[in-house]
Amino acid sequence: MDHKFQAILNSLPTNQTRSRLEPYRELIVEMRKRGRSYQEIARVLHESCDLHVGTSTINDFVLAAAKSRPKRKIAVNNKLSVANKDSLVPRSTYRSRKDIQGPVSTQKALEGTIRNIKALKDQPALHRKKKAAFEYNPDEPLRLQRNQKTQE
Repeated sequence: MDHKFQAILNSLPTNQTRSRLEPYRELIVEMRKRGRSYQEIARVLHESCDLHVGTSTINDFVLAAAKSRPKRKIAVNNKLSVANKDSLVPRSTYRSRKDIQGPVSTQKALEGTIRNIKALKDQPALHRKKKAAFEYNPDEPLRLQRNQKTQE
């Protein structure tokens, strides 16, 4: 980059955060991790911090914060993928996590899906000949016909 442009960039002041919620980022993120709703967070901010914000404002702030955080990379079947560790283990209400023996085999699921797609593609297509709703013959005059569906 040109030295002149670099000097201009260095002389600019740093931007301050635009959100009123920025000082409370850690509190909001931790409350969301603990399963608190946006309404509860808004109530806590109002009562404890004297900050009046709506639930949609908190929602937008949490979404923006999630986008700015880098995703964690974890190993799945000797390959790196970006995901949450809990998303690999199926959630169940009737079994404890101890009953689940590791991550779900994505290779078997993929093979089953490919097999189902192939079976659907191999099925013969059903082509039904549609009856024309209107046929025009220039040699005959136009006549009104009653709707056959209403006569039945």
